[in-house]
Amino acid sequence: MPQPTPTAPCAVPEATADLPLAEIAYNQIRGDIISCRLAPGQKVTERGLVTSLGMSMASVRNAMTRLDQEGLLVTQPRKGSVVAPLTLHSVGKLFDFWALLAPEIARTGIPALSDAQLAEITETGTRLDAQVVPGDDDATRANLLSAIDAALQIFTLIAESSDNPYLLAAHHRINGELSRVWRLVIESEFAELGGRVSALADVVRFVVERDADSAVDFLGPHIEASRRRVLDALARWPSVSMTEIRV
Repeated sequence: MPQPTPTAPCAVPEATADLPLAEIAYNQIRGDIISCRLAPGQKVTERGLVTSLGMSMASVRNAMTRLDQEGLLVTQPRKGSVVAPLTLHSVGKLFDFWALLAPEIARTGIPALSDAQLAEITETGTRLDAQVVPGDDDATRANLLSAIDAALQIFTLIAESSDNPYLLAAHHRINGELSRVWRLVIESEFAELGGRVSALADVVRFVVERDADSAVDFLGPHIEASRRRVLDALARWPSVSMTEIRV
């Protein structure tokens, strides 16, 4: 598999200029982990991140602490930090938990959606149709990434409407992990992944109809099919002969 692109020193985007520096550092590092620019199992250091981000040690340390608490970084005393590794076992358990969490998000969140949230979900749902562009892998990849981001954003909006901070926190905890796993299998699974993500358009229809029961009924089989597809794709990687999945 291709090697991850090293993180380059970054300027603070205008859109985030008003955020505290620790928040900017957190968003940047989390984004690099989720996009796999920082690959599973890759070692990271405070000093290295300070250099690449051009931020203070305090900001980077605060961000790394948060990411450790979320499970995206694993920090061991005197051994430093690594991006949380992935194994077939951990990916399977991730989807097992998502199969429990997603229906509960739908059950409690859909009936409570505001008109504004509903409009945003409808708009976001237009990005779910991940078209495969024959002969253009870059365009297909961009379509799939956009669709994956849209699907996760839709569930975030529904989770927020549930007004249950524990449900929302659980969703936020695994949201990055789900995004990371999907990105890892995109390279070899263009057509099948497009079908799996596009199928979530049915969830948008149930949301528009405020039909939580139908959404719950749909999600169980859909997540199980996704789980099987992802594990099947990862099991074909040469690196899976080792303990951790590496890119």
